[in-house]
Amino acid sequence: MPGHLYGYQLAHGVIPRLGWGTDLTVCHTCDSHSCQQPAHLRLGTAAENRAEWVARRRDPGSPLSDLRGPAGRSRAIGAAIRAGQAAGESEVEIAARVEAVIADGRPLSLW
Repeated sequence: MPGHLYGYQLAHGVIPRLGWGTDLTVCHTCDSHSCQQPAHLRLGTAAENRAEWVARRRDPGSPLSDLRGPAGRSRAIGAAIRAGQAAGESEVEIAARVEAVIADGRPLSLW
């Protein structure tokens, strides 16, 4: 079971008959591939989820526009956090590492 699906059901209760012919799916509202925050997840249809994804992907600041793809972005953030922890850095220094890794994946733009 995917982590976001498990987390959603843990926080909000079991989704009746999910995947059994219903069109319900758990949608990420923050677009962060690795996000497990129940507050960032909602139930919706697959069509709604896809339409929202397409609209937000065009935003250069969206995690969905990352050149590494959503999973690559998540792996890069995880690696930055682990490297900072291994180096004994403070939370502020690790946050700066994460921000730098996020910036590295943004597409080139004029703004």
